[in-house]
Amino acid sequence: MNIDSARPALEDKLKQIASAPKRFMNRLTTVWQRLTLPQRLYLLAALLLMSEHLGLVAIITTIALTLEFWPLFERVWHSLAGKAILLLFYAIVANYALAMAGAIVNEVVGVPANHFNYTHNFAILLLLPAWILGISAVGLLFVQLLMPFYLMIALILKPIGIKLFSLTGNNHYRFTTLMVRFVLSFVLLYHLILLIGDVEQRVESALSDIKTMEQSLKKDSNQNQKMRPTIETDGAVANGDVGYQPGANAGGIEKEASLLDQDFIQVQPDDQTDNQQDRELALEYASLRQTYHDVIRVLIAQFAYYYEADSRSRCEKHEDANVVELNDYEILEVVPDNAAKYRYRFTVRKCISPAFPDK
Repeated sequence: MNIDSARPALEDKLKQIASAPKRFMNRLTTVWQRLTLPQRLYLLAALLLMSEHLGLVAIITTIALTLEFWPLFERVWHSLAGKAILLLFYAIVANYALAMAGAIVNEVVGVPANHFNYTHNFAILLLLPAWILGISAVGLLFVQLLMPFYLMIALILKPIGIKLFSLTGNNHYRFTTLMVRFVLSFVLLYHLILLIGDVEQRVESALSDIKTMEQSLKKDSNQNQKMRPTIETDGAVANGDVGYQPGANAGGIEKEASLLDQDFIQVQPDDQTDNQQDRELALEYASLRQTYHDVIRVLIAQFAYYYEADSRSRCEKHEDANVVELNDYEILEVVPDNAAKYRYRFTVRKCISPAFPDK
């Protein structure tokens, strides 16, 4: 009797257990359908965080950020104030890009870049990837600095019914998406910093220098307790007792950071594997930067030889050389030379022509 009465309840529980996977899949399908394309990419990148392919995580995060914030960029661009700010920003970036391209052209050809207008423009195009990475790093860093304040203000205003404007078009899981984006942005920022240069080492060196200075000042104050702190500190600086002087030894900063890093490894041997992986990643990015650096300069030299320099000239030149006339009396001779630094040799020579014969 008791068994018969308990049978329906047992069957219901068995049915619930049997249908649990189906209900779980239906719930996952519902959640997946609610996600936008950027949110799905964030989810994929978050799942890949547990793997060793952090470079792939950075690429997926970049695509997701672009898709998510492009409508915001369009809204800012279509407003008068936003357009003015963006144009001002682009003007500043363009000025720096022109200056950097001119410096690189001058480094390659050995004369002012105003003699190589087309090569100068070509150098700007080659530098676009570097500028895009630099601007992205600065933008992400700025967003990471502002995001905690945005979260704090949103949480404070939520109990009183005030909602802040939404930066994205996400209708579901906004807070979760924001937190995941916050974490993934740091991963992307880390890779951008490694790709751009030794920014991380400079920050670590600056922090270690500040710590060294504080320790030196504390040591001096303990040794001279009877003296006033201001006089004591000034005396220490004047006599060279303070371990850190800003700008006094710029070349030794990286060496000091390297020594501190070695001490850190000795203190924490369990982290040697992670530190070794970080070094290998940093060396890989450094090799990529050096390759990009060399390829740009070789392409600039090649462009100057084939497209900017003239194969015919009123001035005497070598048979396989192209020339650029600097003025009425001087020419820049460009000669292919595999032994040269950038595979082309640039030499300023006197213009020998019928009007200016060699005496």
